[in-house]
This record gives sequence, structure tokens and C-alpha cells, in this order.
Amino acid sequence: MTSRALLIEMAAAARAAVADPARITTVGAGSQPRFELFHAASSLCSQKVRTVLLEKALPYRSNDMRILSTMASDGLVAAEHYNPAYIRLRLVAARELNRAYVSGYSGRTSVESEGFDPCVVPLLVDHDTGRVIADSQRICIYLDGVSRAPVQLVPDAPDARAEVMRQVGIVDRIANGALLYGFHPDADLRPDALKASMQTVYDYKVMALERLIGDNAGEPELVAAYRAKIVKESGGKKVCHDPAFQRAAREQTKQLLIDLERDLAAGSFACLNGHTFSLADAFWGVNLVRLNYLGLASMWDALPRVARYVDALAKRPSLCREAIQASIDSMPHARYMDAMADCRAEAPA
Repeated sequence: MTSRALLIEMAAAARAAVADPARITTVGAGSQPRFELFHAASSLCSQKVRTVLLEKALPYRSNDMRILSTMASDGLVAAEHYNPAYIRLRLVAARELNRAYVSGYSGRTSVESEGFDPCVVPLLVDHDTGRVIADSQRICIYLDGVSRAPVQLVPDAPDARAEVMRQVGIVDRIANGALLYGFHPDADLRPDALKASMQTVYDYKVMALERLIGDNAGEPELVAAYRAKIVKESGGKKVCHDPAFQRAAREQTKQLLIDLERDLAAGSFACLNGHTFSLADAFWGVNLVRLNYLGLASMWDALPRVARYVDALAKRPSLCREAIQASIDSMPHARYMDAMADCRAEAPA
């Protein structure tokens, strides 16, 4: 754990990386909340954490970071979550995790299977306990343990808990990075504006990281973090136009949805089956919204239980706000989201 004074100082420095003060807000009651979240509105993993924070009714300081490096008229503008102060804070979480840095690219983001990415969001600071926590799955489990009220997302009963966590693990292994950044050779249904930005995204990432290595040559920890990130992003560039890789990522996702249809039929979890809304529902909800955004809802055309599950989750207020609305507000317009946007009006208050 980090001393309270040092953590306050480090969090403030990381917060200063957010260029627009309007993107630093307090969500919920209180001016000095216990939790502070570094995240991005469009980030899938951030959406999972914000969904849990809303379900748990936990106030937090929100630092909404810009996570794509861009080319402005006066040169390259690095993504805010590459800022050295933010990376230093994230490395506090890395020491607790004690996992090797990410060393390649798979299209997945799970720390469990891919290693620790030192240059991503989300990141949670608990100012009461002095802890800094990385990885959306770990953050969500941590937040659920803070209090059982108003909802408990991970059940106590061993069998129910095991099934919820099994489903969470499945969602965590979906190749979301490949689906978002990759150019599918057969049917790339992503919005045109998104495809245009993805043409240069890896080049800008690597350019920004290489510049940061030069600027921070005297800090070996930072240099190592940036080098690991370059390895990952360079790997992403190599396969973003690779037909076999992109087809495999989509086929794997399709198979996981077929498995989800089977699991929903078994009735062992899911609010659709009368179970209490759980972390599995939250994770699946965020991911199914993302698949819909990418034009991949046809994957469940022949999966009636999955289709009903999507409809039910789209009406959950937390998912309406933190997955559907956040995607609409922060990402290029996708016509596939229009029907989901209509679901917001049907969601219970």
C-alpha cells in the first residue's frame, strides 16, 4: 500500500494529464469521494467498471482520459494515458499484481492470460486504503467487496459464485481489441469514421511511445513500460489487416456466443433466468453492446436466448448509461446503436 499523502500527490499528478478540466468530475454524492477512477468513456473495460460503480451506488472522482494519440496541426498529441505521471501511478498497481508485462498481441486484454499492459485504462485508486488497482475484472470484484448493498454482484453460494466467475472469465477472453481495431476481409461493418481513424492508430501510438522513451530516458521503469507497450501495439499493426487472424477472432467470438446460448438454456446464471443481476450480467452486457456497435449483432440471429438476453440487458439502467449511452456519446455514430438507443426510454428508472 502507498501512504495517503504520497497517493494523493501521485493521483493529482496523473489527473493533471487530463487536458480538459471538464472531463474531471465527481459522480455521486460528496466532494471528496473514497474512489478515484482513471478511465475513458469509450473504453470497454472502463465501461465495465463504471457499470459496477453505478450498480453499487459508489461515488467516485471521474478522470475521463483521451486514449487515442492524434495528429494536430502542430504535431503529434500523445494519448493522455501515456503520460508519465499516470504510468507511475499504474506501476503502483503493477507491483501489487506482480505479473510480467504484456509481451505480444492477441487482441485480448485479460491480464490473466496476456500479462500486464502498463499503458491502458481503467485504473482505480482507493484513497481510504491506499491501494491502486488495475485490470477491470479485479477492480470490479474489489468494488463488489466494499459493500453488499444495494446489490451483491458476486454471489456467496459456491456454485453460483463459480458460474458467475466462469462467465466473467469467458467475457474477459473475447478478442475485443482485434474486433475494434482490425479490418475484417469479408464484412467489415464498423462505422466509416472508425475505420478511417484505425488506418493510422498504431502508427500514432508507436510514434508517441517512442517520443516518450526519449523524453524519459532517465527513468528505467517508465522506459520499460513504454517498450512493452510498443511490442504490443507493433504486434497489433502486423495483424490488423491479416485475413486469417481477423477471421479467427470473429469465429472465436461466434463460438463463445453459441456457448452462451447453451449456458442460458441451462439456466445456471443470468438475470434473464430469474437470477439476481450479477457481475456476469454486467460483463456480458457491456460486451454485447460493443458487438452490436461493431455491426456484429447478426452473430445472435440464430441464438434466440442470446437475443432475449441482449434485449433484457439493454434495459438495465447501469448498462443504458455506461455502455449504450457512453458508446453513442464517445464513438463515431453506428446505425446499429439506434435500436439500442430506443431501449433507453424503456429502461426502468
